[in-house]
Amino acid sequence: MKSLHRAIDLLSAFQSRRELSVEELAKILGWPASSVYRFVRVLRDRGFLSLVPESKKYGLGSLLCELGRAGGPDLPRLARAALERLSKETGETSFLSIRGGWEARYAACVESPESIRFTAPIGRHFPLYAGASGKVILAFMEEEERRAYLQTVRLKQLCASTIVDKARLERALSVIRSRGYDFSQQERHQGAWGLAAPILNEKELAIGSIAITGIRFRLPQKKLPRFISLLKEAAGEVSGKLKNGRAGDTVKTRRAGS
Repeated sequence: MKSLHRAIDLLSAFQSRRELSVEELAKILGWPASSVYRFVRVLRDRGFLSLVPESKKYGLGSLLCELGRAGGPDLPRLARAALERLSKETGETSFLSIRGGWEARYAACVESPESIRFTAPIGRHFPLYAGASGKVILAFMEEEERRAYLQTVRLKQLCASTIVDKARLERALSVIRSRGYDFSQQERHQGAWGLAAPILNEKELAIGSIAITGIRFRLPQKKLPRFISLLKEAAGEVSGKLKNGRAGDTVKTRRAGS
């Protein structure tokens, strides 16, 4: 039991900081660095911690993110009707993304009826700095956490229009916060465009996003204002259900019937 308590103490140290080195953990916990390293190695092997390549420090791992999602609201089910309506009214693919740490993943998708279309592979992870669906989550992140993310992340050129300058990215995020949505072209996928709006919790922080995406040659310039209106309405609807506790009711119903 003593080892279990120590492992919990180590994981709890990440409540105050997103990333910590072995030396920093040793100082916080008052343990020898050798003891910290042994615990870190086991927790990393089991998915509770992960090494952040850019900083060479440790952060909470993917397993904890998955466990957190398992106990949280059933957003894919909650957003399904809104996604189906968006795809039907725009003729394009709509999808839901959910934040997990400093990444996001595709969680639900309703594909366009067009023969040439974009699809969102469920479960695939992607960075927050590239593409509308990630940037709206980043824009509506808690300010201190967003600052830490921008200081740490290495911006990679994923596609033709990926923003790789941090000052330019910060300006773009400020614009997104002021208008409540983002539009991007070829930031994460060649030949694709995307519109996205955040799903906000009771603290007005993004836990995910809803997006419309399509092929660039079919970009409906004249319809964009209407698409933006439909998108913001859908994101507001899902955010409202989340804040009113209907997500929790959905989870309880699903579990009771499982």
